[in-house]
Amino acid sequence: MRQWIGRQVIVHYENDGMMQVRGTVERMNYTDKSLILGPGMQSIPFERISIIQPLHTDSRNRSRAKLHSVGYIMTDMLQFDNAVYFQSAVTVWQGERLIAYNSSVRSHDRDFVIMTDGRKLSKKDYTFVVRSLRGC
Repeated sequence: MRQWIGRQVIVHYENDGMMQVRGTVERMNYTDKSLILGPGMQSIPFERISIIQPLHTDSRNRSRAKLHSVGYIMTDMLQFDNAVYFQSAVTVWQGERLIAYNSSVRSHDRDFVIMTDGRKLSKKDYTFVVRSLRGC
């Protein structure tokens, strides 16, 4: 049951009829033989649990990795190489105008960047901000 710790789940359990509750598995209390479900720190005895289901069925939502809130302006060729290799989230700005949000770079050379949607953008006319993944 340790694989559920930290994940958002739906717990189906018996309590004067079948009940279900949603929350995040905070920990397992092996002395009381119960599962602690947040945010209300509800204790559910192991013997009453009939099934535990992940709250999100989409594999992208099950990942613990999240986009980091801090972005970095790409200026170096290696930064562009890494953005292509890791398919990092890239935001493109032209001055104060947002051109692309949460896009990715397909390729680049010394002067131009080709986005995954096919747009060819000049490095000197646009600002490219990369956000990396944080987590496991």
